[in-house]
Amino acid sequence: MNINFSGYNENVVTFEIENTDVVMGTPVKMSKSGTVTACEDGESIIGVAVNVRNGYAAVQLSGYIEMPTDETFTVGMNNIVSAGATKVKSGANGKECLVVYVDNGVVGFIL
Repeated sequence: MNINFSGYNENVVTFEIENTDVVMGTPVKMSKSGTVTACEDGESIIGVAVNVRNGYAAVQLSGYIEMPTDETFTVGMNNIVSAGATKVKSGANGKECLVVYVDNGVVGFIL
């Protein structure tokens, strides 16, 4: 890709982690007040853990992010859901995001 979307409108917030299944790159959801947990397959995401340390996760809630995917996306508006562990896919109940990059199992989108 000859252009770079990184840094656009990034917003990162620190949350406690409910359990140890959250690692860097995990799509997350709220589990209780001030706490996140990993999304199950097909669940809508609030963001992606961009750093995890000592029971806390820095979660990117907005801005451009690239994630692995096994699905074929098209550029434009898509509903993004977790595809388990550290991947995403399209799903009717997902967070509406603008997909701006698709290539070789990677999808780049604006949260």
